[in-house]
Amino acid sequence: MSGKGYERQVMRYLAERDQTIAFELDVKIQDTSGKYSRQIDIWLPNTREIVECKHHSRRVSVGVVDALLGTIDDVGASGGRIFSHKGFTSNTLARAKKSDIVCVTLPFETQSEAIIERTGSGYYSGDYISLCGPTSGEVEGFGRINYGDGELDETPICVGYSVDWGNPKMHGFVAYIILNHYLGRPPSDEAIAGFVEEHGDRFEAGQEWEIPENEIWNFAT
Repeated sequence: MSGKGYERQVMRYLAERDQTIAFELDVKIQDTSGKYSRQIDIWLPNTREIVECKHHSRRVSVGVVDALLGTIDDVGASGGRIFSHKGFTSNTLARAKKSDIVCVTLPFETQSEAIIERTGSGYYSGDYISLCGPTSGEVEGFGRINYGDGELDETPICVGYSVDWGNPKMHGFVAYIILNHYLGRPPSDEAIAGFVEEHGDRFEAGQEWEIPENEIWNFAT
């Protein structure tokens, strides 16, 4: 799994545990002097928190915490979280605790537990209400991705308050959520890219959409 795939997994993890969370992906936040910007993996605009996603082959070292503290100071953030699929060294955890940085070990997914079993004749749909604006604007509303069984039931598989689902950077996340449910495991970057190329124009701000299962199978790689 790629680093970008791990970021999407972390975003899904956050959204599943707090449907009121707002997040923006791969965003540049201006420093407090207004002279330059810092690139942020995941930015939580409502709380002004930074989320770092580390898919290193080794445990995260203390230098990552120090670098995050520098970014927090630069942009005037309220705090930060670090996600790692390999864990953290003891020194890193001690440094993070001292500085109120949250460290979370979240291994890469190889299989995903389906919220609802696919019927083979169902569909995926999206609802948008008052989508959030850019980093500098107000953040309101929610986005929801649902699975319909093709009969009577439609079940949300991802809901996020104040998530800008219509932002082009979020299209890959929408594709990740749909393909992850369809496959029962994280999709490849190639599958996500193909899905966005085919269906990305459906995810415009405020636009509801519906995609039948039979239009997804060719991206199931």
